[in-house]
Amino acid sequence: MKQKIAIIMCNDMHMDIEQVNILINYITKNEDYDVVCDYTIADIIIVQTCAFGETKKYSVQVIADVRANALTNAKVIVTGCLLSINREELKAIPGIEVKSFEELIHFFRREEIYPLKKIVPQNKVIVSEGCLKKCSYCIYSIICKKYKSKPIEKVLLEIESLYETETTIYLTGAQETSDYGIDLYGRKSFPNLMQKVCTEFPNCNYVIGWFHPAGLTDEMISVISKNRNITEIMLHIQHVSNPILKKMNRPSFDFTDARIQKLREVRPDILISTEVIVGFPGETKLEFENLVEYLQKGYFADIAVASYEQVLETKASIMEDQIPLEIREERLNIIKEKFGAYTYETSNNIEMSIIEEYVKAYSFFKTLPKKILNDGQKYNFVASTDTNVKLDLESALQEIFKYVSDSRSELDFRRNHKYLKEKYTLEARSLFYEVFENGKFKTGIKQKAKILLIPTLNL
Repeated sequence: MKQKIAIIMCNDMHMDIEQVNILINYITKNEDYDVVCDYTIADIIIVQTCAFGETKKYSVQVIADVRANALTNAKVIVTGCLLSINREELKAIPGIEVKSFEELIHFFRREEIYPLKKIVPQNKVIVSEGCLKKCSYCIYSIICKKYKSKPIEKVLLEIESLYETETTIYLTGAQETSDYGIDLYGRKSFPNLMQKVCTEFPNCNYVIGWFHPAGLTDEMISVISKNRNITEIMLHIQHVSNPILKKMNRPSFDFTDARIQKLREVRPDILISTEVIVGFPGETKLEFENLVEYLQKGYFADIAVASYEQVLETKASIMEDQIPLEIREERLNIIKEKFGAYTYETSNNIEMSIIEEYVKAYSFFKTLPKKILNDGQKYNFVASTDTNVKLDLESALQEIFKYVSDSRSELDFRRNHKYLKEKYTLEARSLFYEVFENGKFKTGIKQKAKILLIPTLNL
Protein backbone atom coordinates (compact mmCIF):
# COMPACT_ATOMS: atom_id res chain seq x y z
CA MET A 1 0.00 0.00 0.00
CA LYS A 2 1.36 3.40 -1.01
CA GLN A 3 2.22 5.91 1.68
CA LYS A 4 0.65 9.35 1.41
CA ILE A 5 3.05 12.31 1.38
CA ALA A 6 2.09 15.97 1.87
CA ILE A 7 4.52 18.80 1.06
CA ILE A 8 4.07 22.20 2.72
CA MET A 9 5.82 25.47 1.83
CA CYS A 10 6.18 28.13 4.52
CA ASN A 11 7.18 30.63 1.87
CA ASP A 12 6.63 30.73 -1.88
CA MET A 13 9.71 32.56 -3.08
CA HIS A 14 11.05 31.35 -6.41
CA MET A 15 13.77 29.20 -4.83
CA ASP A 16 11.25 27.51 -2.53
CA ILE A 17 9.07 26.65 -5.53
CA GLU A 18 12.16 25.33 -7.30
CA GLN A 19 12.97 22.95 -4.46
CA VAL A 20 9.38 21.80 -4.09
CA ASN A 21 9.28 21.07 -7.82
CA ILE A 22 12.42 18.96 -7.49
CA LEU A 23 10.90 17.02 -4.58
CA ILE A 24 7.57 16.44 -6.32
CA ASN A 25 9.29 15.27 -9.52
CA TYR A 26 11.22 12.59 -7.64
CA ILE A 27 8.44 11.55 -5.25
CA THR A 28 5.88 11.10 -8.05
CA LYS A 29 8.33 8.85 -9.90
CA ASN A 30 8.62 6.62 -6.85
CA GLU A 31 5.89 3.97 -6.90
CA ASP A 32 5.88 3.68 -3.09
CA TYR A 33 4.28 7.08 -2.53
CA ASP A 34 1.29 9.23 -3.43
CA VAL A 35 1.41 13.01 -3.08
CA VAL A 36 -1.72 14.37 -1.31
CA CYS A 37 -2.84 17.92 -0.62
CA ASP A 38 -4.49 17.30 2.75
CA TYR A 39 -1.78 16.97 5.37
CA THR A 40 -4.31 15.74 7.97
CA ILE A 41 -4.54 12.38 6.13
CA ALA A 42 -0.86 12.05 5.18
CA ASP A 43 1.52 9.40 6.49
CA ILE A 44 4.53 11.64 5.84
CA ILE A 45 4.53 15.44 5.93
CA ILE A 46 7.47 17.46 4.64
CA VAL A 47 7.59 21.07 5.85
CA GLN A 48 9.93 23.34 3.91
CA THR A 49 10.92 26.15 6.26
CA CYS A 50 12.27 29.66 5.81
CA ALA A 51 14.77 31.45 8.06
CA PHE A 52 14.30 35.05 7.01
CA GLY A 53 12.56 37.73 9.05
CA GLU A 54 9.05 37.08 10.28
CA THR A 55 8.82 33.98 8.07
CA LYS A 56 11.19 32.24 10.47
CA LYS A 57 8.63 32.56 13.25
CA TYR A 58 5.86 31.57 10.87
CA SER A 59 7.76 28.40 9.90
CA VAL A 60 7.79 27.31 13.55
CA GLN A 61 4.08 28.07 13.79
CA VAL A 62 3.37 25.95 10.70
CA ILE A 63 5.33 23.06 12.24
CA ALA A 64 3.22 23.38 15.41
CA ASP A 65 -0.03 23.55 13.42
CA VAL A 66 0.91 20.47 11.42
CA ARG A 67 2.02 18.48 14.45
CA ALA A 68 -1.15 19.43 16.33
CA ASN A 69 -3.45 18.28 13.52
CA ALA A 70 -1.61 15.50 11.70
CA LEU A 71 -2.36 11.82 12.20
CA THR A 72 -0.97 10.60 15.50
CA ASN A 73 1.52 8.28 13.81
CA ALA A 74 2.36 10.61 10.91
CA LYS A 75 6.03 11.30 10.29
CA VAL A 76 6.69 15.06 10.16
CA ILE A 77 9.95 15.94 8.41
CA VAL A 78 11.32 19.48 8.64
CA THR A 79 13.69 20.73 5.96
CA GLY A 80 14.71 24.05 4.41
CA CYS A 81 16.69 27.13 5.45
CA LEU A 82 15.81 27.00 9.15
CA LEU A 83 17.94 23.88 9.56
CA SER A 84 21.13 25.77 8.72
CA ILE A 85 20.92 27.99 11.81
CA ASN A 86 18.55 26.19 14.20
CA ARG A 87 19.09 22.47 13.56
CA GLU A 88 19.68 21.50 17.19
CA GLU A 89 16.67 23.47 18.46
CA LEU A 90 14.46 21.91 15.80
CA LYS A 91 15.67 18.44 16.78
CA ALA A 92 14.46 19.16 20.31
CA ILE A 93 10.86 19.54 19.10
CA PRO A 94 8.97 16.32 19.89
CA GLY A 95 7.48 14.32 17.05
CA ILE A 96 9.51 15.69 14.13
CA GLU A 97 12.52 14.60 12.10
CA VAL A 98 15.09 17.00 10.67
CA LYS A 99 16.53 16.33 7.22
CA SER A 100 18.46 18.50 4.79
CA PHE A 101 17.08 18.96 1.30
CA GLU A 102 20.00 16.91 -0.05
CA GLU A 103 19.14 14.04 2.31
CA LEU A 104 15.52 14.06 1.11
CA ILE A 105 16.50 14.06 -2.56
CA HIS A 106 18.96 11.24 -1.95
CA PHE A 107 16.20 9.22 -0.27
CA PHE A 108 13.57 9.64 -3.02
CA ARG A 109 15.76 9.83 -6.10
CA ARG A 110 16.03 6.73 -8.29
CA GLU A 111 17.55 8.40 -11.35
CA GLU A 112 18.12 11.98 -12.45
CA ILE A 113 15.18 13.77 -14.02
CA TYR A 114 15.96 16.71 -16.30
CA PRO A 115 14.46 18.98 -17.29
CA LEU A 116 12.16 18.88 -14.30
CA LYS A 117 8.44 19.33 -14.85
CA LYS A 118 7.29 22.64 -13.38
CA ILE A 119 4.45 21.00 -11.49
CA VAL A 120 4.20 24.12 -9.36
CA PRO A 121 4.22 26.61 -12.23
CA GLN A 122 6.35 29.72 -12.39
CA ASN A 123 7.95 31.66 -15.22
CA LYS A 124 11.25 31.88 -13.37
CA VAL A 125 14.41 29.94 -14.14
CA ILE A 126 16.82 29.62 -11.22
CA VAL A 127 20.33 29.83 -12.65
CA SER A 128 22.28 29.47 -9.38
CA GLU A 129 22.00 28.86 -5.65
CA GLY A 130 23.83 30.56 -2.81
CA CYS A 131 25.69 33.84 -2.46
CA LEU A 132 29.40 34.70 -2.45
CA LYS A 133 28.81 38.21 -1.15
CA LYS A 134 29.32 38.95 2.54
CA CYS A 135 26.77 41.69 3.25
CA SER A 136 27.00 42.40 6.97
CA TYR A 137 23.23 42.32 7.55
CA CYS A 138 22.43 39.12 5.65
CA ILE A 139 22.49 35.56 6.89
CA TYR A 140 22.00 33.93 3.49
CA SER A 141 25.68 33.31 2.79
CA ILE A 142 25.89 31.63 6.21
CA ILE A 143 22.86 29.44 5.49
CA CYS A 144 23.89 28.51 1.94
CA LYS A 145 27.63 28.08 2.23
CA LYS A 146 28.27 27.03 -1.38
CA TYR A 147 27.59 28.84 -4.64
CA LYS A 148 26.29 26.42 -7.23
CA SER A 149 25.46 27.33 -10.82
CA LYS A 150 23.42 25.31 -13.29
CA PRO A 151 25.29 24.50 -16.51
CA ILE A 152 24.32 26.73 -19.43
CA GLU A 153 22.88 23.72 -21.26
CA LYS A 154 20.43 23.01 -18.42
CA VAL A 155 19.34 26.64 -18.21
CA LEU A 156 18.66 26.64 -21.96
CA LEU A 157 16.55 23.49 -21.60
CA GLU A 158 14.42 25.19 -18.95
CA ILE A 159 14.02 28.28 -21.12
CA GLU A 160 12.93 26.03 -23.97
CA SER A 161 10.27 24.37 -21.80
CA LEU A 162 8.72 27.79 -21.06
CA TYR A 163 9.32 29.50 -24.39
CA GLU A 164 6.14 28.51 -26.20
CA THR A 165 3.77 29.52 -23.41
CA GLU A 166 5.43 32.55 -21.73
CA THR A 167 5.83 36.10 -22.96
CA THR A 168 8.21 37.02 -20.11
CA ILE A 169 10.77 34.79 -18.40
CA TYR A 170 12.70 35.72 -15.28
CA LEU A 171 16.31 34.56 -14.93
CA THR A 172 17.48 34.82 -11.36
CA GLY A 173 19.71 33.29 -8.76
CA ALA A 174 18.44 31.84 -5.55
CA GLN A 175 19.63 35.03 -3.84
CA GLU A 176 22.47 36.33 -6.09
CA THR A 177 22.66 36.20 -9.87
CA SER A 178 25.70 38.18 -10.95
CA ASP A 179 28.27 35.57 -9.87
CA TYR A 180 26.67 32.94 -12.13
CA GLY A 181 29.15 30.46 -13.58
CA ILE A 182 32.16 31.29 -11.44
CA ASP A 183 32.12 27.80 -9.92
CA LEU A 184 31.70 26.02 -13.28
CA TYR A 185 33.65 28.14 -15.74
CA GLY A 186 36.19 29.95 -13.56
CA ARG A 187 34.73 33.36 -14.33
CA LYS A 188 31.46 35.23 -14.00
CA SER A 189 29.49 34.01 -17.02
CA PHE A 190 26.05 35.60 -16.73
CA PRO A 191 26.65 37.92 -19.73
CA ASN A 192 27.53 34.88 -21.84
CA LEU A 193 24.47 32.98 -20.59
CA MET A 194 22.19 35.94 -21.25
CA GLN A 195 23.50 36.39 -24.79
CA LYS A 196 22.93 32.70 -25.56
CA VAL A 197 19.38 32.87 -24.19
CA CYS A 198 18.52 35.95 -26.26
CA THR A 199 20.08 34.47 -29.39
CA GLU A 200 18.45 31.05 -29.19
CA PHE A 201 15.08 32.25 -27.87
CA PRO A 202 14.62 35.76 -29.27
CA ASN A 203 10.83 36.02 -29.25
CA CYS A 204 10.43 36.55 -25.51
CA ASN A 205 11.03 39.26 -22.92
CA TYR A 206 13.55 38.61 -20.15
CA VAL A 207 13.84 39.99 -16.63
CA ILE A 208 17.10 39.69 -14.68
CA GLY A 209 16.50 39.15 -10.97
CA TRP A 210 18.50 39.77 -7.79
CA PHE A 211 21.54 41.33 -9.46
CA HIS A 212 24.40 42.79 -7.43
CA PRO A 213 25.65 46.19 -8.66
CA ALA A 214 29.20 44.80 -8.91
CA GLY A 215 27.97 42.49 -11.66
CA LEU A 216 26.86 45.37 -13.86
CA THR A 217 30.15 45.34 -15.77
CA ASP A 218 30.76 46.86 -19.19
CA GLU A 219 30.32 43.37 -20.66
CA MET A 220 26.93 42.96 -18.95
CA ILE A 221 25.79 46.43 -20.01
CA SER A 222 26.86 45.64 -23.58
CA VAL A 223 24.73 42.49 -23.64
CA ILE A 224 21.74 44.43 -22.31
CA SER A 225 22.26 47.19 -24.88
CA LYS A 226 22.31 44.68 -27.77
CA ASN A 227 19.22 42.78 -26.66
CA ARG A 228 16.15 44.97 -26.33
CA ASN A 229 14.11 42.01 -25.11
CA ILE A 230 15.97 42.24 -21.80
CA THR A 231 13.31 44.52 -20.41
CA GLU A 232 14.05 44.76 -16.68
CA ILE A 233 16.80 44.24 -14.13
CA MET A 234 16.45 44.02 -10.34
CA LEU A 235 19.45 45.98 -9.06
CA HIS A 236 19.43 46.27 -5.27
CA ILE A 237 21.26 49.45 -4.23
CA GLN A 238 20.33 49.15 -0.49
CA HIS A 239 21.44 52.73 0.33
CA VAL A 240 23.17 55.89 -0.96
CA SER A 241 25.29 56.73 2.10
CA ASN A 242 28.90 55.62 1.63
CA PRO A 243 29.49 55.16 5.39
CA ILE A 244 26.37 52.98 5.63
CA LEU A 245 27.29 51.02 2.48
CA LYS A 246 30.80 50.45 3.83
CA LYS A 247 29.36 49.02 7.05
CA MET A 248 26.99 46.90 4.92
CA ASN A 249 29.99 45.62 2.92
CA ARG A 250 28.34 46.87 -0.28
CA PRO A 251 29.81 48.81 -3.24
CA SER A 252 30.10 52.56 -2.82
CA PHE A 253 27.22 54.79 -3.91
CA ASP A 254 29.46 56.52 -6.47
CA PHE A 255 30.24 53.17 -8.13
CA THR A 256 26.62 51.99 -8.17
CA ASP A 257 25.24 55.30 -9.40
CA ALA A 258 27.83 55.44 -12.20
CA ARG A 259 26.80 51.93 -13.32
CA ILE A 260 23.10 52.89 -13.26
CA GLN A 261 23.75 56.03 -15.32
CA LYS A 262 25.78 54.10 -17.90
CA LEU A 263 23.01 51.51 -18.21
CA ARG A 264 20.37 54.25 -18.58
CA GLU A 265 22.50 55.95 -21.25
CA VAL A 266 22.59 52.87 -23.51
CA ARG A 267 19.11 51.60 -22.60
CA PRO A 268 16.89 54.51 -21.48
CA ASP A 269 13.87 52.24 -21.95
CA ILE A 270 14.96 49.47 -19.57
CA LEU A 271 13.07 49.12 -16.27
CA ILE A 272 15.29 49.12 -13.21
CA SER A 273 13.81 47.91 -9.94
CA THR A 274 15.58 48.12 -6.62
CA GLU A 275 15.48 47.37 -2.92
CA VAL A 276 16.66 49.59 -0.08
CA ILE A 277 17.18 49.05 3.64
CA VAL A 278 16.25 51.71 6.19
CA GLY A 279 17.23 51.86 9.84
CA PHE A 280 20.64 50.24 9.43
CA PRO A 281 22.80 50.75 12.53
CA GLY A 282 24.01 54.34 12.68
CA GLU A 283 21.74 55.65 9.91
CA THR A 284 21.21 59.35 10.57
CA LYS A 285 18.16 61.39 9.68
CA LEU A 286 20.20 63.18 6.99
CA GLU A 287 21.39 59.90 5.47
CA PHE A 288 17.80 58.69 5.30
CA GLU A 289 16.67 61.96 3.70
CA ASN A 290 19.47 61.64 1.09
CA LEU A 291 18.18 58.14 0.27
CA VAL A 292 14.65 59.49 -0.25
CA GLU A 293 16.02 62.32 -2.40
CA TYR A 294 17.85 59.85 -4.66
CA LEU A 295 14.78 57.64 -5.04
CA GLN A 296 12.81 60.74 -6.07
CA LYS A 297 14.98 61.09 -9.19
CA GLY A 298 12.75 58.46 -10.80
CA TYR A 299 15.42 56.00 -11.93
CA PHE A 300 13.52 53.03 -10.53
CA ALA A 301 10.31 51.62 -11.93
CA ASP A 302 9.69 49.61 -8.77
CA ILE A 303 11.01 49.94 -5.23
CA ALA A 304 10.98 47.53 -2.31
CA VAL A 305 11.93 48.65 1.17
CA ALA A 306 13.03 46.57 4.13
CA SER A 307 13.49 47.69 7.69
CA TYR A 308 16.85 46.53 8.98
CA GLU A 309 16.55 43.41 11.10
CA GLN A 310 19.10 42.51 13.77
CA VAL A 311 19.76 38.91 12.76
CA LEU A 312 22.00 36.89 15.07
CA GLU A 313 25.30 35.63 13.62
CA THR A 314 25.54 38.58 11.22
CA LYS A 315 28.25 41.25 11.67
CA ALA A 316 25.65 44.03 11.70
CA SER A 317 23.85 42.47 14.68
CA ILE A 318 26.69 43.46 17.04
CA MET A 319 27.25 46.94 15.63
CA GLU A 320 26.69 49.95 17.87
CA ASP A 321 23.97 52.52 17.26
CA GLN A 322 21.12 50.06 16.58
CA ILE A 323 18.08 52.07 15.45
CA PRO A 324 14.92 51.81 17.61
CA LEU A 325 11.96 49.95 16.12
CA GLU A 326 9.67 52.99 15.98
CA ILE A 327 12.20 54.99 13.92
CA ARG A 328 12.75 52.09 11.52
CA GLU A 329 8.99 51.71 11.09
CA GLU A 330 8.58 55.45 10.51
CA ARG A 331 11.27 55.51 7.81
CA LEU A 332 9.90 52.40 6.12
CA ASN A 333 6.42 53.92 6.00
CA ILE A 334 7.72 57.17 4.52
CA ILE A 335 9.21 55.30 1.57
CA LYS A 336 6.13 53.11 1.27
CA GLU A 337 3.83 56.13 1.07
CA LYS A 338 6.04 58.29 -1.17
CA PHE A 339 6.83 55.62 -3.77
CA GLY A 340 4.17 52.95 -3.35
CA ALA A 341 7.00 50.65 -2.34
CA TYR A 342 6.59 46.99 -1.47
CA THR A 343 7.48 46.56 2.20
CA TYR A 344 8.90 43.72 4.24
CA GLU A 345 7.54 43.37 7.76
CA THR A 346 9.42 45.23 10.46
CA SER A 347 10.88 42.95 13.10
CA ASN A 348 11.10 43.90 16.77
CA ASN A 349 14.61 42.37 16.86
CA ILE A 350 13.64 39.84 19.55
CA GLU A 351 15.38 36.56 18.78
CA MET A 352 12.87 33.89 19.67
CA SER A 353 13.53 30.50 21.18
CA ILE A 354 12.40 27.89 18.65
CA ILE A 355 11.16 25.45 21.25
CA GLU A 356 9.32 28.12 23.30
CA GLU A 357 7.59 29.46 20.19
CA TYR A 358 6.67 25.92 19.16
CA VAL A 359 5.15 25.04 22.56
CA LYS A 360 3.12 28.25 22.64
CA ALA A 361 1.87 27.76 19.07
CA TYR A 362 1.12 24.04 19.56
CA SER A 363 -1.11 24.79 22.55
CA PHE A 364 -2.95 27.44 20.55
CA PHE A 365 -3.57 25.23 17.50
CA LYS A 366 -4.73 22.31 19.62
CA THR A 367 -7.71 24.39 20.76
CA LEU A 368 -8.88 25.18 17.22
CA PRO A 369 -10.52 23.10 14.46
CA LYS A 370 -8.17 21.10 12.29
CA LYS A 371 -9.13 23.24 9.33
CA ILE A 372 -10.74 26.65 9.10
CA LEU A 373 -10.97 26.83 5.31
CA ASN A 374 -12.56 24.15 3.16
CA ASP A 375 -9.95 24.67 0.44
CA GLY A 376 -6.95 26.87 1.03
CA GLN A 377 -4.78 25.17 -1.55
CA LYS A 378 -2.67 27.52 -3.64
CA TYR A 379 -0.65 25.17 -5.87
CA ASN A 380 -1.22 21.73 -7.36
CA PHE A 381 0.47 18.96 -5.37
CA VAL A 382 1.34 21.34 -2.50
CA ALA A 383 -0.61 20.85 0.71
CA SER A 384 -2.38 23.83 2.22
CA THR A 385 -2.38 24.88 5.85
CA ASP A 386 -4.76 27.28 7.56
CA THR A 387 -2.00 28.50 9.84
CA ASN A 388 -2.15 32.13 8.76
CA VAL A 389 -5.95 32.16 8.97
CA LYS A 390 -5.91 30.62 12.44
CA LEU A 391 -3.34 33.17 13.57
CA ASP A 392 -5.58 35.95 12.31
CA LEU A 393 -9.01 34.72 13.37
CA GLU A 394 -10.01 38.31 13.98
CA SER A 395 -10.01 38.99 10.23
CA ALA A 396 -12.15 35.92 9.57
CA LEU A 397 -14.59 37.01 12.28
CA GLN A 398 -14.76 40.49 10.74
CA GLU A 399 -15.70 38.92 7.42
CA ILE A 400 -18.33 36.73 9.09
CA PHE A 401 -19.79 39.73 10.94
CA LYS A 402 -20.03 41.68 7.67
CA TYR A 403 -21.98 38.87 6.02
CA VAL A 404 -24.24 38.52 9.06
CA SER A 405 -24.98 42.24 9.32
CA ASP A 406 -25.47 42.64 5.53
CA SER A 407 -27.95 39.75 5.24
CA ARG A 408 -31.49 41.14 5.08
CA SER A 409 -33.46 39.61 2.24
CA GLU A 410 -34.12 35.92 1.63
CA LEU A 411 -31.80 36.17 -1.40
CA ASP A 412 -29.04 37.63 0.80
CA PHE A 413 -29.35 34.74 3.23
CA ARG A 414 -29.22 32.11 0.50
CA ARG A 415 -26.21 33.62 -1.24
CA ASN A 416 -24.25 34.36 1.93
CA HIS A 417 -25.04 31.00 3.51
CA LYS A 418 -23.76 29.29 0.35
CA TYR A 419 -20.57 31.39 0.30
CA LEU A 420 -19.75 30.79 3.97
CA LYS A 421 -20.54 27.08 3.72
CA GLU A 422 -18.19 26.70 0.75
CA LYS A 423 -15.37 28.76 2.27
CA TYR A 424 -15.33 27.66 5.93
CA THR A 425 -15.47 24.18 7.42
CA LEU A 426 -18.40 23.08 9.58
CA GLU A 427 -16.16 23.09 12.68
CA ALA A 428 -15.04 26.65 11.93
CA ARG A 429 -18.59 27.90 11.37
CA SER A 430 -19.65 26.33 14.66
CA LEU A 431 -16.75 28.08 16.37
CA PHE A 432 -17.75 31.41 14.81
CA TYR A 433 -21.37 30.92 15.87
CA GLU A 434 -20.27 30.36 19.49
CA VAL A 435 -18.69 33.82 19.39
CA PHE A 436 -22.04 35.34 18.43
CA GLU A 437 -24.03 33.19 20.85
CA ASN A 438 -21.78 33.98 23.81
CA GLY A 439 -21.03 37.59 22.90
CA LYS A 440 -22.88 40.82 23.65
CA PHE A 441 -24.84 40.91 20.39
CA LYS A 442 -28.47 41.85 19.82
CA THR A 443 -30.92 38.96 19.66
CA GLY A 444 -31.63 39.64 15.98
CA ILE A 445 -27.93 39.54 15.10
CA LYS A 446 -27.56 36.20 16.92
CA GLN A 447 -30.52 34.83 15.00
CA LYS A 448 -29.07 35.93 11.67
CA ALA A 449 -25.72 34.32 12.59
CA LYS A 450 -27.54 31.09 13.41
CA ILE A 451 -29.31 31.07 10.04
CA LEU A 452 -26.04 31.67 8.13
CA LEU A 453 -23.65 29.48 10.10
CA ILE A 454 -25.57 26.51 11.45
CA PRO A 455 -25.95 23.82 8.74
CA THR A 456 -29.15 22.15 9.93
CA LEU A 457 -31.32 24.93 8.57
CA ASN A 458 -30.62 23.86 4.96
CA LEU A 459 -31.17 27.14 3.19
